[in-house]
Amino acid sequence: MIDLESMRAAEQAPVTEAGGPSADIRVAVEFSVSPGGPPDVALAPDGATGYPGVRVKQADADGTVLPQDVYVALPRGKRLRFAAEGGSDYLLTVRDSRGTEKTHRGILSSDGQALTFENVDLALSGKGSTATAWVAVKASDTARPGSTHLLFCVGDRTSGSTTIRVVDHIPFSVAPGGPPDVILKPAGGTGYPGVRLRADDDGTVAPQDVYVALPRGRGLRFAAEGGTGCLLTVRDARQVEKTYRGTLSSDGQGLTFQGVDPALSGKGSTSLAWVAVKASDTAPASEDPITLTFCVGDRPSGSTPIHVDPGAG
Repeated sequence: MIDLESMRAAEQAPVTEAGGPSADIRVAVEFSVSPGGPPDVALAPDGATGYPGVRVKQADADGTVLPQDVYVALPRGKRLRFAAEGGSDYLLTVRDSRGTEKTHRGILSSDGQALTFENVDLALSGKGSTATAWVAVKASDTARPGSTHLLFCVGDRTSGSTTIRVVDHIPFSVAPGGPPDVILKPAGGTGYPGVRLRADDDGTVAPQDVYVALPRGRGLRFAAEGGTGCLLTVRDARQVEKTYRGTLSSDGQGLTFQGVDPALSGKGSTSLAWVAVKASDTAPASEDPITLTFCVGDRPSGSTPIHVDPGAG
């Protein structure tokens, strides 16, 4: 008996040059997963978001790494939690070797300890190519200091994430800086003495209260700006500025600013902060430079040097 269905299937199958059915052009190849993604992550309890991740690499073979399901689990007992991004979504970000990023929305487990992402394109483009993938996490206010990692399961490949270090706080330092040395003329224009801030560890420095005091007996006063009161300006490494309105003390000698973002994210990152001051018409000439006192959180520093020069233009 002739099998008509078999004959039709044979007629419709693609044919290679050798005359046989063609193979699937998407030849699945192996890949590996290892800790990686963004740099090591430092998290302060109830602090900023961190992004631990993994590095994926295609084997040294031609073909296509097929889409994979990705499962990410938090370490038990470390009191970390996944952070929603762009609203209420939990995202996995995949960045290819050209820096192009694509996000995938995840499904949070009922206990909040795991995320599952389905059909994730790993953005591998050929033999030996690499990509990185990460999620967003935070440390709760009761998180315990120490090192840990997330578990990533990419298809049937498993790996720990970038190292996560939970620290009491992200340390930073404050030094004289800001704009160049300030020269003031009695009853003259405004100057902008300030400080330079620097992150001394990975992670994002939390908002700080800032107190600025004038030197006694020098005839200086804080200057209001734009009709909105006395301001503190913070300029980050990209030259983006943000201002904060301060509370002036009853004697006019001190300014307090609450919840100031120091714009420090990543070890070695820097920012500048300054206030506006003027010299009164009775301010004495300064033989030696004078400074304001800045207290950023629990970090004190003098400001940019200030010179009072009656002969200044």
